[in-house]
Amino acid sequence: MSEVVITGVGLVCALGDQSSRVHEALCAGEDGFDPSPIPGAEFEGYRVSAIREFDPRHYLGAKNLRPLDRTGRLVAVAAELALADSGWSVDRRRAQDVGLVLGTAFGSTKTIGEFDRRAMQEGPEYASPLDFANTVISAAAGQGAIWHHLRGVNSTISTGLASGLHAIGYASQLIRSGRATALLAGGAEELSFELLLGYVRAGLSCAPGDVPRPFDRRRSGGILGEGAGFLALEESELARSRNARVIGRVEAFGAGYDSRATMAAANGPNALRAAITRALGSAGPQGVGAVMSSASGHPLLDAREAVAIRDALGDRADLVPVTTIKGNLGETQGAGGALQTMVMLESLRARRLPPVGGLEQPDERFGLDFVTGAPRSIDVTRALVTALAREGNACALVVSVD
Repeated sequence: MSEVVITGVGLVCALGDQSSRVHEALCAGEDGFDPSPIPGAEFEGYRVSAIREFDPRHYLGAKNLRPLDRTGRLVAVAAELALADSGWSVDRRRAQDVGLVLGTAFGSTKTIGEFDRRAMQEGPEYASPLDFANTVISAAAGQGAIWHHLRGVNSTISTGLASGLHAIGYASQLIRSGRATALLAGGAEELSFELLLGYVRAGLSCAPGDVPRPFDRRRSGGILGEGAGFLALEESELARSRNARVIGRVEAFGAGYDSRATMAAANGPNALRAAITRALGSAGPQGVGAVMSSASGHPLLDAREAVAIRDALGDRADLVPVTTIKGNLGETQGAGGALQTMVMLESLRARRLPPVGGLEQPDERFGLDFVTGAPRSIDVTRALVTALAREGNACALVVSVD
């Protein structure tokens, strides 16, 4: 089985477009929350984590961006940054196939909404053919591959909030099994009227003016965000042959699914616990020194995730520090797993874990060592990243640095 190494990262989110800068901002307690720029009385007082003044031309030049909608542009920008960071020049991509695996929960919701509204209000003949091309959930991955001349595997993973981490795990399995040698893997999600309306009406948002409080006794919901991120993954021999810088490794991956019936309680059957156990493998939790959780402040999902982590770590549950980025960056959905992984890699390299934003009164029932108040110094090289979706999808990734 091939070893999977990470040779570059690229991201764009509310706290910046450099993983080191985002890590520093999280350690400093900064957040990306602003009043919602989306008009509507139902959004009054709500905040979102939006990318401020996003201009894809800054990254992609003055090319024709018209075929790309916002999700496509987020993907193209994050891929551009990952390719540059990993040294995959255009000439190298001509000589060696590089693919792309994208995780997204909903895809281009703004484009889908605009296409449907125009067709319903003015008639099908007035619906935009250009918009139609971007209404399929795999459009952004395809557009990103076309834009960057990526001729390898092209896949889209849609498993709710677990999409981004699932995409990285799937890509690592393709490389490990010899079915691919180099892939960009990660996730993307845009902010739109449709997504925010659904988020608010479904009762997933915290109250207007409030902040998310992951793992806190007072947690009541999250804040919707947007972003995109890709890791450049490749087979270790390929990376060595081109003298690529190795910034980390994907050691293992596990996934699972809970039915809606079992999702109704924090305890009971728990697919995330099984996914973590699969990812840890025969070595168990002994070598894991930190956990990057996907908790966002949701009353039930935070509890299920905490129970899964605690049970999977066993006797080490109160010895391994646990954090999350969603108290500062919000719920970026399909992008979340990729952003979590990048921040964890930076944390391992910098030997410092950012604290959980908004966590002031940890829920003592969880029995975990949450990072609160200030960054936590760590001296470990191997960590766990988790993701749990409302629909029941769950996955866990083990990453390491030298």
